[in-house]
Amino acid sequence: TMLAIKSFAKQLGISRLKTDIVVRIHRSLTVDRGQSEGLCEALDNRTFIIDVALFGNWLSTLAHEMVHVKQFAKGELDPALSRWKSNKYCDKIEYWDQPWEKEARRLQHKLVLEFEKF
Repeated sequence: TMLAIKSFAKQLGISRLKTDIVVRIHRSLTVDRGQSEGLCEALDNRTFIIDVALFGNWLSTLAHEMVHVKQFAKGELDPALSRWKSNKYCDKIEYWDQPWEKEARRLQHKLVLEFEKF
């Protein structure tokens, strides 16, 4: 897990930032009562908690949540999910249409492929 986190952070350009990332692995299919295989919570712009369900594609989920760490750490996304880059968003946007989720889905596979080359 640690090697993957370091690889993803380097690929995302946040490896030099002083971040504190706690990863909690859940022996389940989801990490909450809903459908989520992973969650990322920003306690502030340097402290994060990532929850990952082990019984899914946990590496891809971890990569997805690390994209969210990058988004929070670089100030692209605010912790309340109300501002993306310089745009204010209302929470009416469907999950699949949220630009920060689109970016995370787009990058997660690339991050995993790059990590698996080692």
